[in-house]
Amino acid sequence: MPVWKLIEVVGISDKSWEDAAKNAMIEAAKTIRNITRVSIEEFDCKVENDKITAFRTRIKIIFEVER
Repeated sequence: MPVWKLIEVVGISDKSWEDAAKNAMIEAAKTIRNITRVSIEEFDCKVENDKITAFRTRIKIIFEVER
């Protein structure tokens, strides 16, 4: 019977929330195998001098644990 693990990561982009989520997934996939699902949990922005300087997206990544 398979076992699944869930982790949360935060992606950052200076372009968009979508790009931030993609960045998080790309980086996580470099060290995690068997990713089966990604759930976007939260969006926020970094603001400096009344301007958005970075988009951040927190995602949950679910993957099957290898035996």
